[in-house]
Amino acid sequence: MTTLYLKYRPQTFQELDNSSVREELVKIFRSGQFPHAFLFSGPRGIGKTSAARIVAKAVNCVRAQSTKDKEHSYEPCNQCSSCLSITNGTNIDILEIDAASNRGIDDIKELREKIKLAPAKAKYKVYIIDEVHMLTTEAFNALLKTLEEPPAHALFILCTTDPEKLPKTIISRCQQINFKRASQKEMVEKLKKICEEEKQTYEEKALEAIAKLADGSFRDANKILGRVALSGQITKEAVESAAGVLAEFKPEEFLSLLAEESIKEALLWLGRATEQGANLRVLTEGILEKLRSSLLAGFGLNEEEGTKLNLTAAEIRELINLFNTAYLELRQAVIPQLPLEMAVIEWGGMGSEKSEMGSGSGGEIKEARDVGENPPSSSLESVLSKWPEILEKVKPLNHSVQAFLRATRPIGCEGGFLMLEVFYKFHKDQLESEKCRRIFEKVASEVLGVPIKLKCSLSEVSRPVKPLPVLDNLPPEANLAKPKPLKVASEEDDDIIKFAEEIFNKEGTVQ
Repeated sequence: MTTLYLKYRPQTFQELDNSSVREELVKIFRSGQFPHAFLFSGPRGIGKTSAARIVAKAVNCVRAQSTKDKEHSYEPCNQCSSCLSITNGTNIDILEIDAASNRGIDDIKELREKIKLAPAKAKYKVYIIDEVHMLTTEAFNALLKTLEEPPAHALFILCTTDPEKLPKTIISRCQQINFKRASQKEMVEKLKKICEEEKQTYEEKALEAIAKLADGSFRDANKILGRVALSGQITKEAVESAAGVLAEFKPEEFLSLLAEESIKEALLWLGRATEQGANLRVLTEGILEKLRSSLLAGFGLNEEEGTKLNLTAAEIRELINLFNTAYLELRQAVIPQLPLEMAVIEWGGMGSEKSEMGSGSGGEIKEARDVGENPPSSSLESVLSKWPEILEKVKPLNHSVQAFLRATRPIGCEGGFLMLEVFYKFHKDQLESEKCRRIFEKVASEVLGVPIKLKCSLSEVSRPVKPLPVLDNLPPEANLAKPKPLKVASEEDDDIIKFAEEIFNKEGTVQ
């Protein structure tokens, strides 16, 4: 059971697991005519190279070419010397080239010279170039010349996981076949056939769990099945154990901690999961799946699962963004759990719990889900009097947000919203982004002692001309909130430059 991937590798068109690819290739070869170049594109482990070898056998099969059964003459027999040598990888006329290792123009020039020679034994020389998108520009140009005027005895099969990186001139000279990610149903059916062939008992849920872990890759699914089979039983528990999924660490428990703003407990939860050997990629996938189900519940889908999380749609979207980014960073992380910990810390603002953050100024503030039902008692005057404090507390969280806020002015409190007048559309867009908005609302709620929501209003003038009357009566330390008078063009340009310097670091990225 440890070599299932190789043992059950497709050897004919009918054995191809991807139904759409199978039908397309059968249609082409049943017609008796095929192009001189194919382009197989799609995710890894989906069967591109296996299909390429089947094509190589089909065009060179001795029995298929002499059979009277025209209906199945396109299928390789897998019994003649040509088919067997291709299956065993010993046919000298079938060349498999890894473009990642042979990506230069010299490699392609060498290929062009060799391709002129007639096949040693086979009818067609077949060149299977894997990860073809890795070729250099010069190498692509050299390959293009060969594709434009190929010898009659040559067939090219280009395979890639990233077709967008190929020049259009290359794509236009190939018959492109797209290998889509395998569906759950296709994957489970394939695994069932293998288990039945191996006379291995299994649980249906176990095969479904394997298909889910394989993420559309038949190769990965077969490898996982092989590992699980070593335990003697193919059960869901055995699959989760082999994949590093620990039953005691449930994504919904972790998300409940985040919903309650229990940042410290969430970090400790991640630490325990890591120490006990949890597969962090699988764990993150579970977290994202739970968030997705909850988000769809808002539209009447997955309602039973979605109602378990006490999060708003906006909060769910932000968590999806945070953990999707963390998932992409896991592969290259020096400290395995660090990307996940950073996602938790960013969600928590300063990285400490809400109760610690609000100590001495309002206690623990739970962000209101329906602010309109609980409007703040603060007047505009009280907001303005505490505006400098809000700006100061925003700065350690994100100094860019503070810089944006300095270029605005509070103009009113209505229905639970604190309204800010903004003088540039760019500033308004940034402040209304999920990340900036959350930072401001958390700090403002803490300082004012009531739930606060942000609403921005774009001013009709590019800059404020006169300050609000109430601002003139503020103490000196409130000067940050006072809008500056309109300046002449040269001075204003300098002011904008200084403002940009506060927002962007030396490398030109937003802090």
